[in-house]
Amino acid sequence: MICIIALVVFAVLGIFSAAYRKLAAEAFDCVFRRIIFRPCHSGLDKRLKSEITGKIMRRSPRLAAFTYKYFEVFSWTFIILTVLSLVGIGISVYNYVEYGNCNGYDSNGVCIYKEIADATGTFKADTKCQNPSCQNPSCTCANITDCIHKNITSQCNATCIVGTTTES
Repeated sequence: MICIIALVVFAVLGIFSAAYRKLAAEAFDCVFRRIIFRPCHSGLDKRLKSEITGKIMRRSPRLAAFTYKYFEVFSWTFIILTVLSLVGIGISVYNYVEYGNCNGYDSNGVCIYKEIADATGTFKADTKCQNPSCQNPSCTCANITDCIHKNITSQCNATCIVGTTTES
């Protein structure tokens, strides 16, 4: 199923270069035909398989023969890994937006998005609520999402917002 990977790669490259648009169209035709359980007419899958195997053959003929024999398995493996990676990225972005960390509710793990945002200066979170009217120690600016999800915002004398505090 190298056509799926080729479609993604050539579609992105086709945005910037007209030379890849024809290959992207071929890849789309191949993917569409494979979805309806028909073989590719364009031969894109065989061309890519031969080209990749040919490059490997220069280094190791035995590895090239193995790659050629199990090329479809490698293709499916890369597709599955790509989909799982995209799902993982989506989940971590959702967690970052919803909870302020990549790992979900009530987590103290490292979050690459927070590290990037801190380095660029776009995320300025206080670790403690600077306003003395925020009496409840469990309701700090850093864990306002905890307060919201635990429904204890009414116990705070102030409404904490990440990085600032406003009076209730």
